[in-house]
Amino acid sequence: MRNKGFTLVELLVVIAIIGLLSAMAVVSLGNIREKGRDARRLSDMDALQKSMELINTEYGSYDVTCADGSLVYECTGGEIEDFLPGVSNLKDPLSPSTGCGTATDGPCEYEITTGEDSYEVKFYLENGAGQFENSGFYELTEKGISKSS
Repeated sequence: MRNKGFTLVELLVVIAIIGLLSAMAVVSLGNIREKGRDARRLSDMDALQKSMELINTEYGSYDVTCADGSLVYECTGGEIEDFLPGVSNLKDPLSPSTGCGTATDGPCEYEITTGEDSYEVKFYLENGAGQFENSGFYELTEKGISKSS
């Protein structure tokens, strides 16, 4: 009479296959998280661009009461907050400790510089999203988003 059941080797093979599949799932989820954070960054830039255009239309200038090189979320109580009430929540999803002007590599807080006829917001994409395929530092200006050189 033969015993019914699995051998130790068969069980080990199944466990190894399950481990391999779960490792692959974890790796792909990490990539999805990066793309999600990048999508949020681009959404933040879109909202900021629209508010800056409204400021220019209303006041005839991009110059706002926020000091040059300030972090965007610190620009409260001025023109940006009038057109973008949630500006104090406009932070990089990873909440890094440095602004993009001083960061050398990796995520950084959005940093803004404004003038009469122009503005610039610096930000970082981890993995790229949408039409911006590459990671790295980017700039939002009145002309749109471009990769920093």
